[in-house]
Amino acid sequence: MINPNDVNLIIFDMDGTIIPSLPAVYESIKRAFSKLGWQVTFSPEEINQFFGVTTASAKGSLYEFITPPDSHLSIPEIREKVRAEYEATFRDMAQAYPGVKETLAALRKRGYKLAQYTNASTMYLNIVMSALGIRGYFDYIECIQDNNLTKPELVRKIKGKFGELTAAVVGDRSHDIEAARDTDSLSIGVLFGYGGEEPEQADININKFDDLLVIFDRRLAIFQKIIEEVEQKKQKDKAFVIGINGIDGAGKTQFAESLGTYLRTKGYQTQLIHLDDFHNPKAIRYAGKDQADNYYHRSFSINLIVEKLLSPIKEKRLLSLRLKTLDLNTDKYEVEREYHIKQNTIVIFEGVFLFRKELASYIDYKIFLDITLEESKRRAIIRDSEADVKKYDKKYLPAQVKYLEEYPPTKVTDMIIDNIDWEYPKIKG
Repeated sequence: MINPNDVNLIIFDMDGTIIPSLPAVYESIKRAFSKLGWQVTFSPEEINQFFGVTTASAKGSLYEFITPPDSHLSIPEIREKVRAEYEATFRDMAQAYPGVKETLAALRKRGYKLAQYTNASTMYLNIVMSALGIRGYFDYIECIQDNNLTKPELVRKIKGKFGELTAAVVGDRSHDIEAARDTDSLSIGVLFGYGGEEPEQADININKFDDLLVIFDRRLAIFQKIIEEVEQKKQKDKAFVIGINGIDGAGKTQFAESLGTYLRTKGYQTQLIHLDDFHNPKAIRYAGKDQADNYYHRSFSINLIVEKLLSPIKEKRLLSLRLKTLDLNTDKYEVEREYHIKQNTIVIFEGVFLFRKELASYIDYKIFLDITLEESKRRAIIRDSEADVKKYDKKYLPAQVKYLEEYPPTKVTDMIIDNIDWEYPKIKG
């Protein structure tokens, strides 16, 4: 099977993958038949079998099936009558599957090339693209009618247009799987489409469209690299601590949570620790006159986290405890956290200032998420309250500058990740 981490081109089928086209097509048939004075004697379920297969031929097709035996019109004529209703009908009622637009937008942002291929007609393809408003998400669009190619031939042509990038084919029918296998591509079987059990034979199955964001996550290759390096360093009789550090707004929490999820899918037991859960009360946090110095030296109860968690981990002790941590809103110790750490646990410890001398010796593998100070403030404007944003210039950023000067990431970390574009992070060193 092709490794999803190697994929840079994703080729999508249309009917049953991008759009549940059956309702709009059935309505188009009803409208056409009404104008002809005919009764519709078949159900949507009965014509489901024709979706995802070519409807361009005059025989053995949807239109052969729906044509009344005593029709005075030929099959091609009926086909044109129905297709004449497509544009208005699709404009009135067509909808993409849930999450299609958001997922396509995210995949483009992650740097994937996206292509649409279909065995439907050019006219139908254009109507669907227009009705759904999704043409702009694709780098390339083509249907079989344009050149009479088979689906494998069309996939091969699309790959050639993108310099033979490693590709994935996403579809709901067996011929999509065959097109992937015949072109050395990854096959993604869509279980919510019209193919019944057919897509179960694909390399990977999805139950909803946005499952693609889990499969095609640019962080996965980084996560795999982390696992490989952790395995080289981890002792069998001791929990292993990964530190996720970066300045404010670098994406530490999101990265740590996603890494934990990935590790669990690979069979690892994990425990997430947030430095933010170990804030000192206000009386300590604001004891000094310099805001930046307060943030750097007084914000967190380093002694508490070392005593209760980090020191026992280093001493190879098993942990199962509950701690009362500070509620920043009430300034009281009333938020309960649970920690369960065994000898095979991978502990993911995230927060600011993690690699200073008081904590560094307890962290086995150090990761720094790198963004600029300007990006930190830009993200704060989007995320934080106006009051918090005002503190950046005098409190948060000066403290981070001091920390980075004392503990340069290039000298104290095992991995530096460029996280300016969190959808497309890259290992810098």
